[in-house]
Formats: sequence, structure tokens, C-alpha cells
Amino acid sequence: MPKLEIKDTISDSNWIKHIESLQNIKDVVGTKQNLARALKKSIINDLPKEPFGILLSGGVDSSIIAKICKDDNASFRCFCVGIEGSEDLKVAKEIAILLDLELVSKEFELDEIEQLLMKVIDILPRPIIHDDNYIEYMVKVSVSAVLLAAISLGDEKIFFSGIGAEELFAGYQRHVKSVGEGGTWRGMDIKGLEEESWEGLKRLNNLVISRDKLISESVAKEIISPYIDDKLIVLAMSLSTDEKIDSTTNKKILREIADDLGVPKEASARKKKGAQYGSNFDKAITKLAKKNGFKLKKRYLDSLIAKKRI
Repeated sequence: MPKLEIKDTISDSNWIKHIESLQNIKDVVGTKQNLARALKKSIINDLPKEPFGILLSGGVDSSIIAKICKDDNASFRCFCVGIEGSEDLKVAKEIAILLDLELVSKEFELDEIEQLLMKVIDILPRPIIHDDNYIEYMVKVSVSAVLLAAISLGDEKIFFSGIGAEELFAGYQRHVKSVGEGGTWRGMDIKGLEEESWEGLKRLNNLVISRDKLISESVAKEIISPYIDDKLIVLAMSLSTDEKIDSTTNKKILREIADDLGVPKEASARKKKGAQYGSNFDKAITKLAKKNGFKLKKRYLDSLIAKKRI
């Protein structure tokens, strides 16, 4: 089946059909060596001819991208944002020094984050809020604010992102639960790791790809996501559970690839949280809610949505 280009708009139904076609590919064996080759190829083949940006959070996913681009002598700068005390900013600065990368970073103030939230709410589709669906919308808004803040810091038109790696290499808490005590995620029963990972990939367009496309296009920019590559997906999804995750470590084989590439331990071994938490933007939203007289973040977001409707 032809590769879907995520820079083009894809319907959720077509995305799901494409992932199902990849799921039906059998007799493939992923190894550390062929995974590393596929990831390098996915990155190098998409290198822009013009200077570009890399969204560097200080985690293993984005640090691998930066190291491969650095080794290829590509022309790029790294970008990271947060508020005071942000773990992402702290580690990204360390990685930039260790790998001799040019890093553009900024600590945002609360009023600036509120402005970002207002812009993001205007860009994203109006939510239909019910039950746990509000969690999904809050994640979209907070992560979108981080993305918009970062890509707006420079004149670069193209940015590399590490999205997709979490689903391929079992990086989320629901993956930990899937090989442990089980439970639920956003009202749904957590399945075994393989099924949970494929289901996560099927949701990726709706939850992540379409979101990032809307945000980047709002400022005339483009996001490249090298982990969302057909060959890499098939290879990664053929891995056994214990190659991806155990009781103490997730994304095991990806961390090994990072070590082989020379990514500093500060990144390769880091237990990364979502962008909204590593940047402390989620904490900023909590502070903004209290500042505006709301006990709950969702009520604060409701107020911002109401303002945009006036």
C-alpha cells in the first residue's frame, strides 16, 4: 500500500485503514540494527534543503533526531519552551551543551501562556465536551500551546518532531499498565501491549497528527515526524514486549539505539513526561485557573472558550 504523507490532510478513516494494512504485514522481524537504519533513513530522506528546526524536549525521541541530524552536518537549530522550573528546559540546555547544538529557548510568563491558550482555542475545532472527553481536549490545548510557542520562536518554516515514538516503543503510562495491573484509560479497558499499541496508532491522526497540522499551518509552518514512517512502524510493532518495556524501563530498544548513537545518558535514560508536564504549561494553566477564580482547569478553559464565542 502506498505510503500516506502526513503533511497532507488525512481523514481518520483513511488513516485507520492504512494502519490496519501495516498491521496485516507479517514475517517481519525488528532488530536494533534494522530499526536504527530505518530511523536514520526516515530522518535523512526528509532533511530540508533550507535551515530547519528540531523540537528538542531533552527526551530520548527528540535527542536521537538531533544527534542524527548533527552527525549528518545538517543546518538546524533546536527549540524548547517552558515556564520557570521546567524540566524540559533544564535538560534540553544540558543536551545542547553536550552535543554542541544551537538551542533557542524561552521561559514564558503566565500572561503569555494565556494568550497562547486563546490562540490555540481559536485554531482547534470547537470541542463537544462530555465525560472523559474533556481530558482529551485539555491535553490537545496544553500540548498545542507548547507547540505553538516553540515554532513561533524562530523564522524556520520546517520543524522535526518526535511524535509517534511513544506508541511504537511503549512510552505511555497505559503501556506500563498493559503489561502490569491493567485498568482503564479515558474510560476504556486497557488491552495487552500489542493490541494497545496498534489501537494507539489508529488514534494518532485524530489525537496528534491533525492537531499538530492545524497549529503549524496557522503560522505557515510544517511539522515532519520521522517516527511515523511505514517501515519503522512495521519493524517496531514486530518487537516482543520485553524488547520494549519491563518493570523498570520503557522504550528499552530505543534507549539502546540512542546509546549506540552517542546520545548523552541525560536524554537516553530520561523518563520523559508529556510536553504539557515537562514544560510546566499544565502547571501554568492550574495557576491561571486559580488566578481567574476557578477551582478546576476545565472551568477556566470553558471561560476562555466562551470569550472566543463572543
